[in-house]
Amino acid sequence: MAEKFIEINTNGLQGPRVGDGLFENRSAVAEQLRQTVSAEVTIIIQAYGRLEKTKRCVESVLNYTNGIDYELILIDNGSTDDTLEYFRSIPWEKKTVLHVTQNIGAGYPSLMLGLGHFGQYVCILGSDIIVTNNWLSNLLDCLRSDSKIGMVVPVSSNVSNLQEVEIPFKSYEEMQSAAKRFNQPDPKKWEERLRLITVAAVYRKEVFLSLGWPLSDSGFFHDFVDDDVSFAVRRAGYRTMVAGDTWVCHDHDFRHSEGKDPAEFEQSLKIGKDNFREKYHGLDAWEDVNNFYIPYLDRLPYKRSADVAWVLGVDVRCGTPILDVKNWLRRCGTGQAELSAFTQDAKYWLDLKTICQGPVICDREEFLTDSFPREYFDYVVADRPVNRYHEPQKMLNDLFSLCKKGGVVLCKVQNAFSFREYIHLLGQRDVCAEEFSYNIPFEAVQVALNKLGTVKHVFGIPFVTPNGQKELLESLIPAAFSSAEKADIVNRMCCQEFMLFVEKA
Repeated sequence: MAEKFIEINTNGLQGPRVGDGLFENRSAVAEQLRQTVSAEVTIIIQAYGRLEKTKRCVESVLNYTNGIDYELILIDNGSTDDTLEYFRSIPWEKKTVLHVTQNIGAGYPSLMLGLGHFGQYVCILGSDIIVTNNWLSNLLDCLRSDSKIGMVVPVSSNVSNLQEVEIPFKSYEEMQSAAKRFNQPDPKKWEERLRLITVAAVYRKEVFLSLGWPLSDSGFFHDFVDDDVSFAVRRAGYRTMVAGDTWVCHDHDFRHSEGKDPAEFEQSLKIGKDNFREKYHGLDAWEDVNNFYIPYLDRLPYKRSADVAWVLGVDVRCGTPILDVKNWLRRCGTGQAELSAFTQDAKYWLDLKTICQGPVICDREEFLTDSFPREYFDYVVADRPVNRYHEPQKMLNDLFSLCKKGGVVLCKVQNAFSFREYIHLLGQRDVCAEEFSYNIPFEAVQVALNKLGTVKHVFGIPFVTPNGQKELLESLIPAAFSSAEKADIVNRMCCQEFMLFVEKA
């Protein structure tokens, strides 16, 4: 048998050193691998049909990726049109074309690539993305700003997860001009998130050294791959960021299931959600993560008394509300926010630890004030409505006791007189709130809060109601009420909960 001989020249390279930490050693190994690759950034574009969209994607990369040393890995995943011929015709010197003869799944081609093929940073770019001026340089600025940032994505059109920014345009040229004006570097617009929709995602190579390549779990058919990747990266110790100073065009109408069978899409969503819950021990990728406060924070009183703001989250599930406050503080000019958290459900502890620099305590509600110093926090955020606690008044007192004088408490009240309770009283017993809450009038909670501080703002958070439901509810209200009174009653009934910003006296 002939000998198979392999020699790898490591002369001049330096390995991990005793005394270096986890992240430093990952970076050292990534730097070793970089020596075998000629480009700093690897851009991977995988296509399956849709040639016109693929052309727009690739041509935008060639036209708007300037001043960066990058290579292209172009994957034709079994297309039956001229995608392969187009990829081979692209005039770019640092280019690799991978051809798969038959599409047997979106994740299969990635298995054929190894980390030795990649530069220091890796961009996985959907073939329906049109990139814009400064797109990659802005994303790299964010990624390089902190060695603990593992992945970053831009904002875009046609995307969920509050990553969408609509830029109106009537032509390709007008879109690119508007994007150029938008894509002005601004670190204040960077936001840390728990989960990302991976539109034009850029990763550190170290992330793959930690988690393996490819990142996506092959157990997920399609939907919830983004959620799984985000959770994996964050749980490996890295931050996951949205670069709000960078916009790209997502040339895909996902809201109307473009290119998908609606029934199959709904089934895929359900299965993906169940798969995520199974893998992450009961966590719901939407319910436990999508409790955003972003739409309300423009009215939050800003208290800048130091370079660091201390923020406490109480029963904030995986932690989105306190991350939102941290990102809002960054936009306002406070460069650093230290997060701490208290939860009564142990399934949230690990993800809270990934974003909190301060303590994360899991205990019963009556031990909240035993866990943190009094009058320590600038902002105290309680996501669970106060009337869903065993002792609402004690919980209010505890929240305010942990807040500094002049600080702000953000709290919620479950609307005990919504349409669900009304319909339940009318006899439809299967319509009721899933969790118990005391039937405390909102006005009574306001009275209690006014003794602790000044209520600055009140927001009614509505239910998502189907078309025509408000009219149906109005028809159930006795005719003795005027039209204006009926409208007020309906608006109150359609409110799921109230959010209050209260400045401590």
